[in-house]
Amino acid sequence: MDLGRLPELLCGFPRREGKGPTLYPVACNPQAWAAAALYLLLQACLGLEVDGFHSRVHFDKPFLPPFLESLGSSGLEAPGGRVDLEVLRNGSAVTVGILGREGKVDVSVRL
Repeated sequence: MDLGRLPELLCGFPRREGKGPTLYPVACNPQAWAAAALYLLLQACLGLEVDGFHSRVHFDKPFLPPFLESLGSSGLEAPGGRVDLEVLRNGSAVTVGILGREGKVDVSVRL
């Protein structure tokens, strides 16, 4: 999108090779809430849940799309500490690695 902005709306039009997202002429540009869309998509792909009550970060059947080999997160906070993570795709398998941890934060993965 123009100026590297996220689109206001996302929908199910088929992908067209060499073409960007279809513009929606009456959309407000930019939309502040659209900035959160990227994080919500990542949360959905990774099955990411941060349980503040138990100071736990949980991944439920994490998935990375074919165009994304790895993803890193630095300083993900939960009460009691923070954790640095790396998610790697190897074919259809995904692994979650702990690169660093401060305090008491549990990390769990359900494959």
